Parts: sequence; C-alpha cells; structure tokens
Amino acid sequence: MPTIDSNALAKFYPCTENAPLGCRKPTETIEKIPGAKFCLECGFPTTLPVQTELRGSLGIYRISELLRSQGIGRLYRGTQTSNGQPIVVKEYLLPKQYFNAVEAQQRRIALGQVAKGNLTTPKSREFRLVSPLETIADPESDRVYLIFSGEIAALPTLKQVLRETGAFSASRVRQVLNQTLQSLHFLHSQPASSDSKAIALTAHGNLGLDSLVISDSDYVYVCDLAYWEQLFVPAPPQALLPEQDLIDLGLVAFALWTGQPINSGSNASLNPREAQHWPQDDLPLKDFLHRLLGLGASFNSAAEARQALIKLPQPDAVGFHENLSSSESLAKPKRKYWLLSLLALPLLGGLLWLLLPRFISNTNAETNNVKPFLPSFADVNGVQAGQYPYTGESLGTWTTVLDKKPVSNRNIKSLLTQPKLDIAAIFNYRTYAPQRSPLDEVLKANAKANFAIATSTQLPEGLLQETIAYDGLLVYVPAYKTQNLPSVLQGKISFTQLQQIFTGQLTNWKQLGSNFPDLPIKPYRPTEPEALRLFQEKVLGNDPNLIAQFNKIEQRSTFDTLRSIAVEEKQTQKVEAGSISFGLLTQTWDQCKIYPLAIAQENLDPVQPLLKETANNTMQPISPSDNLCLEKNSLRINASAFHTATYPLSAPLVIAYPKDNNLPGHTSGPLFANFLKTQDGQYLLQEAGLVPLQTPPKNYTLSSSIMNR
Repeated sequence: MPTIDSNALAKFYPCTENAPLGCRKPTETIEKIPGAKFCLECGFPTTLPVQTELRGSLGIYRISELLRSQGIGRLYRGTQTSNGQPIVVKEYLLPKQYFNAVEAQQRRIALGQVAKGNLTTPKSREFRLVSPLETIADPESDRVYLIFSGEIAALPTLKQVLRETGAFSASRVRQVLNQTLQSLHFLHSQPASSDSKAIALTAHGNLGLDSLVISDSDYVYVCDLAYWEQLFVPAPPQALLPEQDLIDLGLVAFALWTGQPINSGSNASLNPREAQHWPQDDLPLKDFLHRLLGLGASFNSAAEARQALIKLPQPDAVGFHENLSSSESLAKPKRKYWLLSLLALPLLGGLLWLLLPRFISNTNAETNNVKPFLPSFADVNGVQAGQYPYTGESLGTWTTVLDKKPVSNRNIKSLLTQPKLDIAAIFNYRTYAPQRSPLDEVLKANAKANFAIATSTQLPEGLLQETIAYDGLLVYVPAYKTQNLPSVLQGKISFTQLQQIFTGQLTNWKQLGSNFPDLPIKPYRPTEPEALRLFQEKVLGNDPNLIAQFNKIEQRSTFDTLRSIAVEEKQTQKVEAGSISFGLLTQTWDQCKIYPLAIAQENLDPVQPLLKETANNTMQPISPSDNLCLEKNSLRINASAFHTATYPLSAPLVIAYPKDNNLPGHTSGPLFANFLKTQDGQYLLQEAGLVPLQTPPKNYTLSSSIMNR
C-alpha cells in the first residue's frame, strides 16, 4: 500500500491527536490569534487563513476554505484572481525541525520540476491523472504549494466514499479497476523526456484509498504521486516500481469490495490472506484480483491486466453456463480444482508473506511496514563502505539477540556485523555499563555510537526511532505441580496485584484469597535495566513513591532466577515455590519450567502472551493444565497481542538515532533498520524470541546469501 505515511509528522510534534495535519488545533489558533504561524499547543504550522493570496508565475490565487488533510499535505479550495476560475491548492511543509536549509532548498527545486513532468497525453484521450498547473516554492518560506486547476483535486477520496457508503458492489469495483488500470498504463508508458530538468514518471508508487478520488458519476482520478509526496518525508526516497502499483491496486479493490479499509484500526479488519474474507458474488473478479496481487500468474503490465479485466465473464454469465453443463461433466474439473488448491496451499502461504504486508488493526503501529519486505540483506541498496558503531544495554534485549544462533553455529552478531559481504559496511556493537544510558551516549558521542537499539516507548529529545520488532516483559511463577501457583492464579494476574506484590504490600499468597496456599510471596526484581524501566513505566506508572518501594525488593538476575526454578531437587523447589518475577521476552518465553501469567489491566480481559498449536493447527492461549516442557515445540508468542498492544507489557524494539541530520547516526540508523526489515532479518529476530513486524511462513528458509556464508 502507499509508501507515504501521512502521520510521519507526528513524530516531531507533541500533538494530542497524534496527527498534526488533520488536527483542529492549528486552525483554532488562527481563529484565536489572527496571523499566528504555529499551533499554540504543539508548535505545528497553522493553516492558511481565508483570503490568503499566493503569487505564482501564472497568476495570483486566493484561498477560500480549508478542505482537509490528504497524504502528507493540506488541501484548500480557492480561485484564480484574474479570471475567477476555481483552483485547488495543496500545501506542503518544510519545518526546520527535520529539514535543514540545504535539504529544504533541494525539495523546493525538486517540487518545481513537478509541473514540468511532460505527461504526454494523446489528443482526445483522458487518463484521469490529476497533474498540477504550477508550483509555488518561495525560498524564504517553509511552505510550498502545488496549484491544480478546476475542482477535480478536491473530489472525495475512495476512503471517504467507502466510509460513507459502505462496500462497493462487484460491478462498481470492476469500474474502478478498469479506469485506474488505464491511468496506470498511461503513466507506466511515459517516454523518456529529452528535457533534463523534467521528472521521469514511470510509476505511481503511492497508490491507495487516499490517492484515488471519485466523482458523483463514478469517474476515478489518480492523484498524490509518490514522486512529489515523498519529498516532504524525512526519509530516503523509495524505488517506484510499476509492478508494485498493480499489487497496491489489488489491495485497494479488496478493500472496496469488502467494505473494510485496510489498517482501519477495527478489530473486524479483513485480510486478503484469509480465503473466508473474500466475497463470493463474483468469482471471476476474485480470481482476477488474486493475479493482480501476484498470488497466481502475475500480470506483466497494467495494459495486460486491463485487457484481462475487460474479458472477464460476468457472474450471471458464469452461472448460466454452469446450469447448461451436466453435473457429470463438472465433477472432474471440480475435483481437479480442489486437489490443485490443496497442493498449492503451502506455496500460497509463502507467496502471501512475500507479496503482501501484514494487515494488523494497530493504529499505533508505525506504518512504514505496509510494503512487502525485501527478501534478504543482499537486496538492500544505498549501502556505503564505512564503520558504523552502535550500542545497547549490556544486559538488555539486543545483547541477548546478538548471542542467539539460529543459523548453524553462527550467532546473529556475526551475520549483522557486515550484512553485505561485498561491501565493507561494518556495524560494530558495543555496550555500556548499566548505569550509563545507551540513548544518552548516542546524543553525546555520536561518532562512538551512531545509534542505539533498545526496548523503549519514551525517547529523549533529539532522537528519532524506527521500530524493527516488538519486545516486552513476561511475568512468571514456577510451573510446579506441588504448589501449583499457575492453577490457583487461574493463569493470570492483575496490574493491581503486581503493584501490591512488587511494592511489598502483599507478602503471602493467602492474602489473595482463601483458595490460595499459605505460602510466602518471594518477588524478585531482575538486574536487567531494560526490564526494570519497562516494569516501572507499564506497571508502576513511573510513580516515584511506588518505585521507591519497588527498589527495596530483592534483586536477582533473570538467569539466576530461571536456573533456581529449574532445579529438580524437592528442597530447592520448596524454597522457590512462592517466587514470582518478570523478565524480557527474549530471555524467558521459551523456558518451560516457568509459567508466564496472562496480564489483566483494569477492567479488560487478561491477555496471555503465549499460544500453543493444537492438533487441528489452530492457535490458542496456554493454560495452567498444559505441560509446557512436553509442548515446547508447539509454543508461539502471541504476535497479534504484541502488534496491537493488547498485551499490556508489550513495547516496540526500536532503533533510536539522532534527529540532527549532520550526525552520522541520522543515516546509519535507518540503514541498519533496512537490513532488519528484510524477510531474512525478520526471521532472525523471530528466532531470537522477538515478535517480528511480519511473521514469516511456518517453513521459511533463509536466503542462500546468509546460509552459504
């Protein structure tokens, strides 16, 4: 789906709605203080006041109203003062927070070429591409504008219409596909321009429900191409591929047909990877979309796809043909079809992960994972030779991850030190003593530590972050059957009980109820700073009084606690029977002598972080009656609960790098993230005990470039 994250600006402003482009506060600031340039609440640039005049090379344009935020900018309706003709203005921002003077000027110049794109339209043909009339880019202003003639650019987006009217009929989906494929064919066929200053448009690159607008008569227009939208996102530009446009159009059609916008944040969000989520009223259209998504024989071009669409039989015609056929003549094809389907299921599962992004209902998750990930380290571009030192906690998650050995006898550290063997780009990892913060080191000595990897939800000022996986804490008790705490606790514990236990308010399990054993509670704080900070934030709410009491609890490393619980001697088990502790996911999730408790927050249902695979290949939460050592191979982390943050002790594992683009980590941090956000990188993180952004297929195999090292 679209490469451009419309909420990218939210990282740089403390907007209460976490969406400064669409927030009402900047407009309210203008209404309260005429002439104000920045929002009173978060400092985001205010909207343009009505009657503002913009001077371009082709005329003067007067703003009449703010329409909406769209993509990475704002839309306004206005008129050209010389002739009163309607126009639409799209405003983009170049805030100094993340564009220095040189970068801002580069983007002004690049935007200035947009209107010179030389889209060569044959006479008497209409391809419904919304192209700008001109650009306005004052070198002294942090605002730049695209001017569109007429009112087409102000039409509602497909997302707006879908929200208002619900699912499109199959025939209406076909109309959208037909028109958009025609537009894409025109765009993908643009000849190379002889003008060196003109941009080369070969793909849309940002196709989605928000970049397609529709008229009352169902004419669909294509807008917000990635070439100019991505100029205003502080990230390296993405490659624009025609074949990706076809996949993205398939996802748009799926969303329209099912009536469920992709990544809508709804728990009912549908998923094209699930066969039962597809409508069944137009099977030829369903088969066509499978091809468009690349799940079958992919189309070579938009033109080929459009011709196939035009030739699709109508659903009624299919039904009529089937009625004329005898049941005897249909029996063999049907059996053949189902046999082929069954044989194709493993391949289909792999292809789905290779070609489609995860569709998760997490509005807080960063949206830079909507594209399919590159297969391997060898496919990451933009890598330059050099030394790129980075850091993390000495006893933290990343140190544990690097020591894991998912590939023969080689640990992950050896694979990530030089990800591409043909380029001497060396990522050396070093740690600091527990009393020193890796995040502070990135800010203070960026040459020694370009970036840090940490489990964190709160970063110091001056750092940006990119999520590479999900981490968290497990709260656990011994899985002993003699003093069966998992069963007595019914496999769960509440935040309130955790607070009381780890601040010394509860000292005996009997205090939790008459059915509990008369057994001293022995809480242990781990020694890992990352785990302590996460517990203080999530469970204790960073309350200084609670933390002071928490710091009095006996401390023992996670390794020592797990080792003590695992001892088989009866006397040792008697000593450890009442213990309870917590630890980082990577250090605890696969230890079968402990039982991870489901966590209940306030009035919400408890969420179990571990699942087990059943005999019929479904996943269900573990229960106290399970023997986790016998079922160790079937255990899985509850990925959905971590992605959606419904498991309350989950947190993103991030690469934290400097906001200042003059520091080396500003480039090397996102570059390292690119390696980890390949399919091979995500597989390695999963094998190390993290929750990947995209879950690999069950029988995923690492690329030969890694296996053959």
